[in-house]
Amino acid sequence: MSAVEQSAGTISNRLTQKAFGQRLWKSMKDFPMVYVGGGIIVILVLVALLAPLLETHDPNRQYTNIGLTMQGLPVAPSGHFWWGTDSMGRDVYSRVIAGSRVSLIVGVASTLISLVIGTLVGLMSGFFGGWVDMVLMRLTDIILAFPFLLFALALIAVMGPSLWTVLFALGVTAWGVMARLVRGMVLQLKEYEYVQAERALGASKWRIMIRVILPNTFGPVIVFSTLQVGLNMLASAGLSYLGIGIQPPQASWGNMIENGIQTYQFAPWTLWAPGLALLIAVLAFNMLGDGLNDLMNPQNSNHG
Repeated sequence: MSAVEQSAGTISNRLTQKAFGQRLWKSMKDFPMVYVGGGIIVILVLVALLAPLLETHDPNRQYTNIGLTMQGLPVAPSGHFWWGTDSMGRDVYSRVIAGSRVSLIVGVASTLISLVIGTLVGLMSGFFGGWVDMVLMRLTDIILAFPFLLFALALIAVMGPSLWTVLFALGVTAWGVMARLVRGMVLQLKEYEYVQAERALGASKWRIMIRVILPNTFGPVIVFSTLQVGLNMLASAGLSYLGIGIQPPQASWGNMIENGIQTYQFAPWTLWAPGLALLIAVLAFNMLGDGLNDLMNPQNSNHG
């Protein structure tokens, strides 16, 4: 390759990198919520993964000698206990860090369960139609009509309160809306010309459904799933608050908030620390979902 060709290639590469950088910067200015929400989520994930390294104390240990005052009250934030202690003398900071792992696992895993079930049901219902659609949609109606809390109570009464019970309860009860969303998209997509062309070429129904239609549902499904993670984190915290979710001494933001409600008048840090952590996490997933929705909207995607 001549020196002129190498120079031209270098210039072309730089121009391509510059154009990409300009598009990236323009998208950051037009859709800041994607980057702000995504950045916060990355931090939360890192905190959850590195929880054992970030914790300054054993989150489940009761430091009754140094973690409670002479009157038996929680110790205020200090250099030893950064965010103070709770009513049992446990380090609030370490418990919030440990609770981040539980909340993210429940939020993401339960959303994945509902994503798989809902996408499968909606895809088959919308594509095959007829009696398949009728049966699957009536099942979806039952799921949507059945109160989540009653189902969780019945499930926990049989299986007992645990992390896996909460995951199963949230995943099984949250797929109905996903199924409705996917079905509506499939009903539109299967009438498009490129789908009709695949049929004319002799492609099988399963190939059309999996290879052609399913990938075109990913955008709205990803947006909805991002929002669903925040809702499932709130639902998990609500179950723990009611005493039927994650059980002490395992740290979760829900049971920490329940404990903080009892002590916030004389130890407000026991409430605001887990409450603020839950608020930031849910807000981050909502910001990411709203931002992705705007980014994927064709009317807002005119990036040159």
